[in-house]
Amino acid sequence: MGGELNHCYCLNKNSEYEFIRWIIEALGPVLLGVKPSEILSFPGNDLISIRKKEEVKSIINISSKVCYKEFNTLNGCSKILFYNYLLLEDTLRENRNLRFLKGHNYPKEYNLDNYLNHMIEKMQNGVIPHEIGVFLGYPLKDVIGFMGHPSLKLTKVCGWKVYGDTRLSDKKYREIINAKNQIRTMLQINEPEEIIQLA
Repeated sequence: MGGELNHCYCLNKNSEYEFIRWIIEALGPVLLGVKPSEILSFPGNDLISIRKKEEVKSIINISSKVCYKEFNTLNGCSKILFYNYLLLEDTLRENRNLRFLKGHNYPKEYNLDNYLNHMIEKMQNGVIPHEIGVFLGYPLKDVIGFMGHPSLKLTKVCGWKVYGDTRLSDKKYREIINAKNQIRTMLQINEPEEIIQLA
């Protein structure tokens, strides 16, 4: 949930159609309102990479629930933060999360766009901020534990590092997996564009 930004994960799939299906599955929890956001990397400035990225953006533009912000990092990797506007708004406005973010130099006056831009600016400057876990919907206790809080010990890893009592984290993890499975099932009978509209 934090550290130096030195990896750009390649999202290569054999065909554009397969690639788009993979993207829709990866964004399933955001589309279904289970996870407030997801961040994906698009390496390279070659025509194939640019075309794939533009195709993803054009499909996501069909959605009435999911927005995105695109930015580049110091290593030249293009990233897109996809977010469910209403769920992210609720997540960041939650009292504990908001207090935590303000304690990490986020603006005193809450505004979703300003908070997103503040976090993205850190990433553009080469750092993956620890608090990105809050934006991604991970339980605050896990974000704080990852940052090294002495009272929260690493309990297990299941999609992310879990600290302390696992019940809340286990519930969130199951919701994410169920959403991905639901999207995978939908992809068996629906085109990606239809899923974006249905979700």
